[in-house]
This record gives sequence, structure tokens and C-alpha cells, in this order.
Amino acid sequence: MIIISKLNFLAAVNKFKKYLTVERGYSNLTIKEYENDLLQLYKYLSNELNFKEDFQPAEVDKLDIAEFLADAVIINDNKAVTRNRKLFAIRSFYKYLLHYEMVNKNPAEAIDSSKTDTRLEPIYLKLKEAQQFIAAIEEHGGINKLRDLAITKLFLYAGLRISELVNLDFDNLDLEDSSIKFYGKGNKERYVPLHEDVIIAIRKYMRERNSIKIKESDARQAIFLSRHGRRLSPRTIQLFVKKYAKQAGLSRAEKITPHKLRHTFATTLYRQTKDIKVLQDLLGHSNISTTQIYTHVDTEEKKNAIDELPGF
Repeated sequence: MIIISKLNFLAAVNKFKKYLTVERGYSNLTIKEYENDLLQLYKYLSNELNFKEDFQPAEVDKLDIAEFLADAVIINDNKAVTRNRKLFAIRSFYKYLLHYEMVNKNPAEAIDSSKTDTRLEPIYLKLKEAQQFIAAIEEHGGINKLRDLAITKLFLYAGLRISELVNLDFDNLDLEDSSIKFYGKGNKERYVPLHEDVIIAIRKYMRERNSIKIKESDARQAIFLSRHGRRLSPRTIQLFVKKYAKQAGLSRAEKITPHKLRHTFATTLYRQTKDIKVLQDLLGHSNISTTQIYTHVDTEEKKNAIDELPGF
């Protein structure tokens, strides 16, 4: 007999589905919506927040769920009504688990619903924090220092998605033109000019990369490799981003992900150029409303604006 308190997250979701069918009498369509929202949470926690594949529901806290819901708005362009539906599904799931003593609290209970479709400001690194992050790689990078520096600078200077970065091949890279060209989300072609710092970092890494013995045919054209001669996995990048964030002493380092480095690129570029169309194209957003989250004014800018007011 399975003890429910020992069930992992996915097994608990399956139990919850049966409960909705038998005890609550929900329709198949409603149950499918609940399941999809919970599976999205599972994938987010596994891929972005470094949860183990067999984690238990009790390991998830309020901040983890809040991160998931925020990125649903920022990255996936979900509206307030969609975010609220996801929140309701998670609340209901944990209410069920609490009733059956699989958890001792409902971490989603204290999270408020969105009243409007106002965009949340993205989490990003300030300039000093990004510099601390780079310094941590240079100091603690070990045998993968050159590779990790090149990857981090691609995030910070080019704003790639993690899926785009791990799939970069030599065919996508033009060192003479200082650019990369590839097909991103939605099979949309992207052309991204590369900063000189990125080109220098990639050239340094290339000398090291060429000494690695290739283990798989798919890795022959891959720009970024593991030490075992395989195409680098998203998991490896997620782990080293968190590692360097902790070594850099960043606040809430465990919540720093490759997405946050992409946000850093986008926020920094917009503050420099104020050109939302260029930013939309560089990020590969199909809808400019998604890009508009980066037009927020941060606390420092607000303070500076107040300080510049004339005397009355």
C-alpha cells in the first residue's frame, strides 16, 4: 500500500485527478485544465528552480509558486485570468493534499489573485550584481571557466533563451560578422549581433572546446559541450547559474535562473536605447506587449527623478 505522504509530485497529481473525478464529479475538460496547470508547475520547478525529478509537494513553498506565476505572465505572455486559473488549480491541489495530510500547509493560500492585466516587473541583475556574477565565474569557474564565461556573456549581451543557447551550432555563428542567426521560439528566424566581449569569450573557449573528444554525432556541430563530449544540457546551465549566483553573494541566489540573465539583458538594453522595437526583435517576441514589461522604471530612476525636481 502506498503511503500518500511519501508520494512524489506527479504521483500526487494523479491521485488528485482521481479525487476530482470520483468525489467532485468534475468534467474531463476541467480535470485536464487542472492537470495541465500542475504539470506546468512541475516542469518549471524541475527546469528552472533545480528541483529533483521525484520531489514531493511539501518541498514547494510560497516563493516557488510566486516565481512560477510571475514567469507565466512575463515569459509566456499569460493574462491575469490565466494566471488566476493556474493559482486556483494549485490552491485546490494543495487543499486536497492538506486534507489527506500529505502536506501540513497550503503554500498557495497566501498568494493573491491578479486584479488586472498589469504586467509584473521582471527580476533582473543590476550592473554591480552582473559584474559580481562574472567575477565569481572567473574566480571559481575551474576547468569550465572559459565555457561558462562565454555562455553567461551570451545571456547578458544577447538575451538568448536557454533552449536557443544549448542548440547553437557552428552554422549559426558568424565570427566575421560578429553575429548569430538561428530559428528561435515559434520557428522564427532571429539575427542577433554580438558584442565584442562575447566574440572574445567565444574565441577563447573555442581553443578549449576543440580539445574535447566528441562522444555523440549530434555534438560535432554543437558550440557548447560538456567535458564528456556531449551537447550541453539545459540542466547543466541551470545548475552552474545558481552555483555562481551563490558564490557571487547575490540576494536570493537560489532563485537566479538563465531567464533572469535574459531579463538583465533586456532591461539593460532598453534603459540604454529606449527602443522597444529593436528589443522586441532581439528577444524574438511575436507580440510587443510581451516586450513592454521591460519599459518599467526602476527604484533608482524614480529616486533620481525626484532629486532633480526644482525647488518650490
